[in-house]
Amino acid sequence: MTAELEHPPGPTDLIVVGAGPKATAIAAKVHALNELELGQVSLLIVEEAESAASWLGANGMTSGEELLAISPLKDVGFPYETERLMGAAGQAIDGLLLEFSWTRYLIEQRRYARWLNAGSPPVRHGEYGRYLAWALARARNGVHVLRGRATELLLEREPEGWAVEVCRPTGTSWHRGRALVLTGSGVHRSLPHDPEAAPRVLHCDSHRDELERMSAGQERDVAIVGGGDGALACLMYLRTLPVRPKLTVYSPTPPVSRGESFLENRVFSDPDSVSWSSLDLTTRRAFIRHTDQGVFDAQMLSQIALEDRCTFVVGRVTHVAAAAHAVCVEYDAPGGPARARHDYVVNCTGFDLLGQVGRLFPQPTRALIEAQAGPVWDGRSGHELAFGPMLELEGLRPKLHMPGLAALSQGPGFANLGCLGLLSNRVLQPFLCQQAAVGREMQAA
Repeated sequence: MTAELEHPPGPTDLIVVGAGPKATAIAAKVHALNELELGQVSLLIVEEAESAASWLGANGMTSGEELLAISPLKDVGFPYETERLMGAAGQAIDGLLLEFSWTRYLIEQRRYARWLNAGSPPVRHGEYGRYLAWALARARNGVHVLRGRATELLLEREPEGWAVEVCRPTGTSWHRGRALVLTGSGVHRSLPHDPEAAPRVLHCDSHRDELERMSAGQERDVAIVGGGDGALACLMYLRTLPVRPKLTVYSPTPPVSRGESFLENRVFSDPDSVSWSSLDLTTRRAFIRHTDQGVFDAQMLSQIALEDRCTFVVGRVTHVAAAAHAVCVEYDAPGGPARARHDYVVNCTGFDLLGQVGRLFPQPTRALIEAQAGPVWDGRSGHELAFGPMLELEGLRPKLHMPGLAALSQGPGFANLGCLGLLSNRVLQPFLCQQAAVGREMQAA
């Protein structure tokens, strides 16, 4: 298992909050960098639950049974192009990262040939979560995992860095890092509703047992609000209940499936191939909307092609009103305002990472951040914030990396699983560039 650190000695180079795929990719790259003696980077990962908790089925709106929307071959090292930054040293790093690959994981499980012979089929979230936990456990050199909940984040000036308060059953402790990475999906976006309707309004991050209790062995009429993978994952799960409910999916635009040609995929793994940061905002927003936001996965959609108990309605839900033993969904349809009665509503309109992390910053720290980076918590979408090439909030020192919000600025793959290896390169760029410079100096000598 990955070493667990009670009290790290001195400040850490990098602190990551959350032990999901992004943290695992960074940990694997740190391990490789240290193993090859290309640097000595220290990394602390703070995780309240378990590694890959959101994927294993015990936390949030996934049962672990949903199909992964991308190939697991896009693992924590993908696209394995560190040589672009470091030359031969980058090739050595990527070679070592193969020890953390999906293929290596299956080989150790003695399931590689079976999976390949079956045509490399999609894998379920739970299996992907077990792969991430396996990979993180292999990242030992310079990597430490601290089990606890990050409760407060402070920006410090002398010396420059971040202080993270971690609450554990054994007590509370502070840990300091020179830079900070915030990961995770965030908290669900709000869906306006009457207070009396609250017991019948569930959310993307509701636990599965809440949805099972909603059914209670009876046939229900359930509305799902949202047009992306969260809504589709909820739909797929509700279809597995012993008594299938009648399902109505409300989305602001006609349902569309994700573009998956090699052209779209290339932009996810290599945004520089289209000079992403130089594209105008309208073009970038349109690409993300077409490929990643408010779109359904085509493979999962194929499973409900003949489903006669599922209806898709075009309309933006504006309010959920209380009704006798039910709720009334109010929405703006193409033909004007409309209403429909349902037993329950599941809010799958997405997550707000900025809203979640904002709770961790006390007001003085928020003021310090906004004094450097400009307005952050002013009600606008976090996706509108400007992020630099290292996926850091522009203008702020010390560095605050938020990959989940950097898609619009730096490339669509950074907000999901599209380029975890490139993501780790970007976050660790100061350390990698330093070693690349040393290597060039040695070659010149």
